[in-house]
Amino acid sequence: MKINKLIICSICLLTFSLVISSCKKSFVELTPKGIVPVNTFYNTEIDIRSALTGAYSSLRPIYNEQYGFGELPSDNAQTYGESEVLYGEQDKLTWTANSTNLQGAWARFYATIAYANIVLEHVATPPMTDANRNSYIGQAKFLRALMYFNLVRMFGGVPLVLNEITSESQAYSYNRVAAAAVYAQIEKDLTEAAAVLPASYTSADVGRATSIAANALLGKVYMFQSKFTQAEAILASVAATSGTLLPYDQIFGQGKDNNRDIIFAVQYIGGGFGEGNTFARSFVPQPSGTTITAVTGNSNNSGTSDLYNTFEPGDNRLNTAIGVYASGTLIYYYAKKFVYQSVGANSEGDNDWPILRYSDIILLYAEALNENNKTTQALTQLNLIRTRSNLAPKVGLSQSDARTTIRHERRVELCFEGERWFDLIRWGIMVDVMQAHKANFVPANGLIGNVVPTLALYPIPTREIQLNRNLTQNPGY
Repeated sequence: MKINKLIICSICLLTFSLVISSCKKSFVELTPKGIVPVNTFYNTEIDIRSALTGAYSSLRPIYNEQYGFGELPSDNAQTYGESEVLYGEQDKLTWTANSTNLQGAWARFYATIAYANIVLEHVATPPMTDANRNSYIGQAKFLRALMYFNLVRMFGGVPLVLNEITSESQAYSYNRVAAAAVYAQIEKDLTEAAAVLPASYTSADVGRATSIAANALLGKVYMFQSKFTQAEAILASVAATSGTLLPYDQIFGQGKDNNRDIIFAVQYIGGGFGEGNTFARSFVPQPSGTTITAVTGNSNNSGTSDLYNTFEPGDNRLNTAIGVYASGTLIYYYAKKFVYQSVGANSEGDNDWPILRYSDIILLYAEALNENNKTTQALTQLNLIRTRSNLAPKVGLSQSDARTTIRHERRVELCFEGERWFDLIRWGIMVDVMQAHKANFVPANGLIGNVVPTLALYPIPTREIQLNRNLTQNPGY
């Protein structure tokens, strides 16, 4: 599903901010021309479907930059001089509560939550089939859960907004709740979504959230809470639907979207209408000019030599995942899996961003089995990935060695996809890994800051605390 961008203008109060949509006009006109008042809009099924499409569209700017929070801080990726201004603080672990990138991410997450809440608030009104109504409810709950999953991993406990906000005072009234409460709501949303969503779609609806996607995300949510028993059961059900794993070089690249390894992805459409991605261009080394793609890149989300060298000899994923470009004394290990030659002059890429892949789920399933003292079964799942990657299977490993191997496999399989930083944190090894990385890494531009445990959470943006005095700051900031 290349979901069409929502061409509807409506006034929407978001958490902690009064946000007006792109059709914003003077407040002098109480009902400006071109704006459809909320209380007259959600009266037909088409209105609900359009609003839901708008919620999907809001994922595009989020995942154009989410790698900056899930990949760049890790030992997988780095910035160069040309990308330092935009992402240097994330690469060097020197972010603060005043970071504009963090403020932007927070606002976009809550905007999507607001869109989902509006759908859920109004979906009961228009006449439609029960099947369609349930599908819209399930999709909205999936999107809300996905946004809260991003929020809780990045910030810990956050305000839990589950209804449409209708006043400014209401917007500024929310307190932070404990991370456990956020996770509980995510689990509830995904369980309810999985119960009503279809397992697949056809035609123009391909790409919407499915019951498999809801269960896959639920399994990942369990893993981030070390709920290994629950995770094993749900991940087993998802892994059973995977079929034969797709070769790695058939997963990424232009024209390969919505392949059978993809469970859920952000759908981008190139063409100069603001619906394409930026990463297909921005991940290209800037000194390469137009030799790698048709427009000059920004060197964003570039790999490290440590990542490149951690691939085992013969691993057929390496050439698809990482490209190498030399410029003087600098070596760029760029995210080849996300770039392609024919990005147009408008600089918009057409390829999608994967949020949930079967390969990810199988590795999570292997991890859950291993943590549940089922190492032999875990290695069976692990070896599905290894044999597909032209690597010898692992046999007879201890639980500890299997744990190390599974973690290595996740690193190389999912490199550049925004998983590594969060994996390091949930495994409890972020400080050790990043201190070793800092000691051995010669960055292209600037030094990595102090590696301390409080970096496991990002700070609540200063602006949000100024707007809502109920909010408290995370430790260390």
